Amino acid sequence: MIAIIGAGLAGLSAAYHLKKDYAIYEQENEVGGLCKSYTIDGFTFDYTGHLLHFRNKEIKGLVLGLLHGRLNEMRRNAYIFSKGVYTEYPFQSNTFGLPKEVVKECLMGFIEAFLKQGQGSRVKGQKNKETFERWIYKTFGKGIAKHFMIPFNEKFWKTSLDKLTSDWVSWLVPMPKIEDVVSGAIGIGNKDIGYNPIFHYPVNEGISILPSSFLPYINNLNLNMKVSSISLKKKKITFTNGAEAGYDFLVSTMPLPELIKSCDDAPAKIKSLAKGLKYISVYDINLGISREGISDKHWIYFPEKDYPFYRLGFPMNFSKSLVPEGFSSMYVEISHKDGREIPKERLINDAVNGLIKAGILKNDDEIAVKDIVDIKYAYVVYDFHRQKAVPIIQKYLNGNNIFSIGRYGAWEHTSMEDAIYQGKVTAQRLNKKSLL
Repeated sequence: MIAIIGAGLAGLSAAYHLKKDYAIYEQENEVGGLCKSYTIDGFTFDYTGHLLHFRNKEIKGLVLGLLHGRLNEMRRNAYIFSKGVYTEYPFQSNTFGLPKEVVKECLMGFIEAFLKQGQGSRVKGQKNKETFERWIYKTFGKGIAKHFMIPFNEKFWKTSLDKLTSDWVSWLVPMPKIEDVVSGAIGIGNKDIGYNPIFHYPVNEGISILPSSFLPYINNLNLNMKVSSISLKKKKITFTNGAEAGYDFLVSTMPLPELIKSCDDAPAKIKSLAKGLKYISVYDINLGISREGISDKHWIYFPEKDYPFYRLGFPMNFSKSLVPEGFSSMYVEISHKDGREIPKERLINDAVNGLIKAGILKNDDEIAVKDIVDIKYAYVVYDFHRQKAVPIIQKYLNGNNIFSIGRYGAWEHTSMEDAIYQGKVTAQRLNKKSLL
């Protein structure tokens, strides 16, 4: 028997691809994990922005098949708001429109960095001891670092960038060619730079439709089953309701620190390594506005400290079905470290004041819906402890017939597509193993 903990995309994909007996145990009363939508007074919100960016043809084919034409393909319309103006995303190749002295500083800094490092060394993976801060300066130069990369990432990660590694940047941070940076400084930038110039989103529903599409193909799904403890020696899971389940192999999508904490007989060294893993949390502030067309953009980044949020997005521009006619909607993201409690009303007021200051909302706008989702495990922090600890923990778990997958199970920054892929690969691996 194969036990799967968690019915998010990774767990559902594992079950979908398994050819052996399995059981899924999900702590919530519905599937999806953070790939989830909810509706208030006719407004549908996801748990922050959930967009599909396909890089794998097999996973794209699987998802398109599961959803049977219920996805729209869109071209990214994303911006950065800084110095009082909008510039197209990514910042590093679209500085036109910023004050001339800022454009010059960014362009000259990039050219100096390019001449010093060379194009080839810029785009290689950084699986070494190089800090994220040093990588930024080496790759983009002082101007881009000063005006976007440093302030935005410090605001987002809530920590000094010299404490972070650079081994995660290869596909997430757009790295334009020098001709793209120069062209973008004079207003003829390349709009397709980065991993997400094209994305997909459901036609008439929120992102919950994606995990739900697996359900017709899933057996033995058990909801409201929260893990209390796991005995590695006995290969037994105990749940908070008193139920127990045995397994031959275990696929876990629990956050890696929570998984190790649950393992009663894990050695002290492994528990200590897991306890040191860091993450950031996100306040997802969802607003319904009694005015249509408040923005034509998909999402906007805010690097400056004057604004409490680092990003906001507009669900009504993903699908008109997500808002009542004549209204608009947005999600506002504020990162924080878990454990820091901020009153709900203060968060909303600060966000609204920032939106008015940016010119997105008007003073007399009526806000029809105000809601906050506090996402505890939002982003994995890539620090030097993680770089050392995760391979050791994963090796230990694999040695005990446990496969920890998904964004929080693998403890890495992954997309929805990656979660589905990890579930598939893990299932294929288990299909080849004997349960005897």
